[in-house]
Amino acid sequence: MIKGVDPRHFDQKARQIKAQAITTLTRWGLLPRFKRWRLTQDPETGMVVLFGILNNKYIAEHTMIPFSDYFAPKILHDLANELQVQVVSCNSNGLRYAFILDRGSFGKLPTHIDYPFIDKGKVLVRIVFSDIQPPIPITPVDTLTPNDNKFMHQIAGAFLKVFEDIKLSDDAALLLSAQNPPDIAIIDELEFNKRVLEHEVNRQRVKRIHDYFSEREKK
Repeated sequence: MIKGVDPRHFDQKARQIKAQAITTLTRWGLLPRFKRWRLTQDPETGMVVLFGILNNKYIAEHTMIPFSDYFAPKILHDLANELQVQVVSCNSNGLRYAFILDRGSFGKLPTHIDYPFIDKGKVLVRIVFSDIQPPIPITPVDTLTPNDNKFMHQIAGAFLKVFEDIKLSDDAALLLSAQNPPDIAIIDELEFNKRVLEHEVNRQRVKRIHDYFSEREKK
């Protein structure tokens, strides 16, 4: 799905990323199973993102690979180095990689994004910033810093617009509609990984259900 982007300009890079991402994950012993790819752009900031959305259900049913392995620092580092793009890991309606084809007006982007997260009746966008710089030079067009509230809302707003394919649960949708925009929380990688582990609990549940029905079919 391509929205708001001239596909002729980014098509070649997107194809390269798809092929190399699959090769890299395979080399690390991970099943490179993607549910879909999505190229999109935030028209306001010019940020262009290719999302690789992992097929959580298939991976859970056919492997014992922990979901957290897909977001291990060594994997993200290899993807960024080999693809020469920044890679943002996203825990949002499933697990996905955001390959940043163009940062637009942003000089610095998060390393991880967790959305949506409901806490005390509010919808949060939880963002991780790392001191590790992307593998390619950047020009700090936006002089605001990650500690600047305006900067944080710009980044959150840009990603929320390109995240528009996410189907929110009813309660999150209602809260977001009433709250508009969501709150923003800066967290560390440890906290982000805790959220990813919640997917691992679901993985184990899906695996048990799949194995149960498989055994019944054999009888």
